[in-house]
Amino acid sequence: MKQRYFFILLFVIGSISCSNENEFSGYVDENEALVERLNEVEGRQHTYNYDFKLLQDREYVSYYSPVSVSEGLSCIPTSMSEKLHFISQDDLPFTISQEKSNIVTSWNESNQLVFQIQFSYLENSDQYQTNFQDFFIISVTQYPDDPFEDAEATLEMEENLPSSYQKLVLVDEHPLYYKPESVTWTRMFDYYKYLDEDQLLDKESTGSSQYYAWYDGLIYSIGFTMDTDSIDQENLVREIILGN
Repeated sequence: MKQRYFFILLFVIGSISCSNENEFSGYVDENEALVERLNEVEGRQHTYNYDFKLLQDREYVSYYSPVSVSEGLSCIPTSMSEKLHFISQDDLPFTISQEKSNIVTSWNESNQLVFQIQFSYLENSDQYQTNFQDFFIISVTQYPDDPFEDAEATLEMEENLPSSYQKLVLVDEHPLYYKPESVTWTRMFDYYKYLDEDQLLDKESTGSSQYYAWYDGLIYSIGFTMDTDSIDQENLVREIILGN
């Protein structure tokens, strides 16, 4: 009888162990579980900075409809969310009618899920798009290796940039690129808009000022159209990326 109870106990312990091990069974990457509660929708194109092209090629892209900022943060890896810093409505010189986020994922060559999250602060109250009104949009994408670490490769990238770009110092050896508003289509800022009637997350290009940087495993693409006379836009961008 004692031997029987011993084997039952072993079975229970083994079942618990297997349950823990199989919590993410069926996933190629355990982070797939993070987006299960989101509403997957059709997507037309993913966003990236046309001038740098670092995120131009992405495989098996999935798009999700916009959610609140807090919900978006709960649907990305902690290793990503803990590096993010946020602004308040008081930091922007326009009335914010929408403050939302949306997530786009893709797969890299190592079969790892790559997260991109866009935070949108919009004056426009009609749907998830700028609609030619003031906005401040932050796009953050996982990118582990510093693309600007190699001086020769960086110089090659910079040689192809429009002359309107300014190269600033973010911190230490990390550059921060700034480009003023542009009316040239190929040099506009790309962001995600959502069309409710079509259940479609689409890419749109709009004229805006923009900053671009890599820091601590993340690529930041920040674009905005707003009155900057009353704020220090560069300091605001630094606070978002560095947290100070």
